Amino acid sequence: MEIRMKYRIVIPESKEQFLYLINQTTKELNIQNQAYRKTILASYDKENNVLAVSCAAGSMNGGGWEQFRATVESHDDSVVLEGEFMVLPYIKRGAQIFLIAMLIIGFLFSKGDPFLLGEILIIFVLPLLLLYKSLQKIVGNEEGRQLVLRYFENDLNGEVEVIGRKNRED
Repeated sequence: MEIRMKYRIVIPESKEQFLYLINQTTKELNIQNQAYRKTILASYDKENNVLAVSCAAGSMNGGGWEQFRATVESHDDSVVLEGEFMVLPYIKRGAQIFLIAMLIIGFLFSKGDPFLLGEILIIFVLPLLLLYKSLQKIVGNEEGRQLVLRYFENDLNGEVEVIGRKNRED
């Protein structure tokens, strides 16, 4: 069973000022910037009012594969973010493409023989599918999560609170 925590972060700034601060204090959240050390990466989707913030993988041991994804809402003179940590989209997409490629290779290698196809699926593809289902547990990194939450608290003067825990059965 996986426990996912949901966070509410209140930043005492207007939405425009908040987005300006995010733009000034972070680099763009993309795969090319993952090698930086001690760097916070962010991207904002204006259409959906969604902010994604991550810590670069070079900043920690074995991390940097997940992001804090939150909706941005403006209340009076403050900004409220509500969201949770999840796998970076390009990591998830890469795992999906690899799984599909292995299925295609397995099918081509079996040349239509159902027995051989069954063996390939059980020996190679089933473990990959189980790894894909457990991707959130594998890439989850408490050090990276704390760096992102400290960024909100220290650099943006935000108040971070845990508002819920979701138990998710795999």
